[in-house]
Amino acid sequence: MNLFYDDRDDSVHRQSGSRILYWLDDLNGKPIGDSNAVDDGFFFSLAGSISDYEELVAERPNLRDRAEERLPLMSLASVLDRMAAKSVDVPMSRTWRLFWNEPIPEDIVYPLFVRASDSSLKLGGAISRVRNSSELLLEAEEIRRLLSWNAIVIAREWKECVPAGTGNYGVLPQEIRVWIVDGKPFVWSFQHLKEVPLPVGFPPSQSDLQQLSAYAERVASAFESRCIVVDFAREVQRGWTFVDAGAGSSAVTDHEGVFKAVASKLIGKKFLFNPDKVGGLL
Repeated sequence: MNLFYDDRDDSVHRQSGSRILYWLDDLNGKPIGDSNAVDDGFFFSLAGSISDYEELVAERPNLRDRAEERLPLMSLASVLDRMAAKSVDVPMSRTWRLFWNEPIPEDIVYPLFVRASDSSLKLGGAISRVRNSSELLLEAEEIRRLLSWNAIVIAREWKECVPAGTGNYGVLPQEIRVWIVDGKPFVWSFQHLKEVPLPVGFPPSQSDLQQLSAYAERVASAFESRCIVVDFAREVQRGWTFVDAGAGSSAVTDHEGVFKAVASKLIGKKFLFNPDKVGGLL
C-alpha cells in the first residue's frame, strides 16, 4: 500500500506555506501519475471539484478515498446535513444558511460569525462579528464576490472562545483538529500553529482529550472516508464545541509529526511520533 498525491497541488501548498507534499515525499509518497490501475493506497488531494477528483480515481479502483466518500465532507452544509441525518449529538452553535437572492431567515440571532460553506473563506478580524442585518448582507456579498455569485454562506451563532494567542487577524481561539483514521480518533493538533507557535492553554488536559475523542468519534460515524478531520473550539461558557469536519485527504496542518503519523497509519506503517504541547496521540 502506498501514499499518493496530486502534484498539481504544488503551487497552492507553496502559496500557503504548507509543507505537506514535502512530508509525503519523506514517506515515499508518489504523484498520482505514477500509479496504475492495480495500485492500492491513499490519495491526498486538495479540495477541487468532485468531478475532477472522480476522474482522477476512476481508473484506480483500489485508491481511497473514493469520490462518493469525499463528497459529503466537501462543504459545511453537507457535513451538517449528514450529521443531522445520522443524529450525531455533539455540542455546536446554531447555524443558518444564506442563499443568493433569498431573504434572511426570520429566526436569525445576532451577533454572528460568517463564512462560506464550500470553503473556509471568512473575512477575518473584528469584521467577522456581524451585529445586524446590514453587516450580514455586506459580508455575504463580499464572500460571494470572492467565490461565486450563488455561493452558500453560513451564518453561525457567535462563539465567545477562550483565546490561544494573537495572530495577524486578531485574537485566535483555542482550537483543536482531531484526526480520525478508519473511524477511530488517532491524533490531535493545535489549529493555528503557524500564527501562534506557543498557544496559551496547551497541551489540553487528559479529560479534555478524552472528551474531544468521544465527540470526534461520533462525528466520524456519519461518514465513510478513511481519514476525517474534525475541528473543535473551546468556548468560554460551553467548553469544547464543534466547528467543522472535512476529508483528511485535503486537510492541512503545520504539525509535521501529526501529519506523518496519520499518513503512515493509513498505509499500515508505524511512525515514531514524539508528542508535544501542540500535538499528540489520542
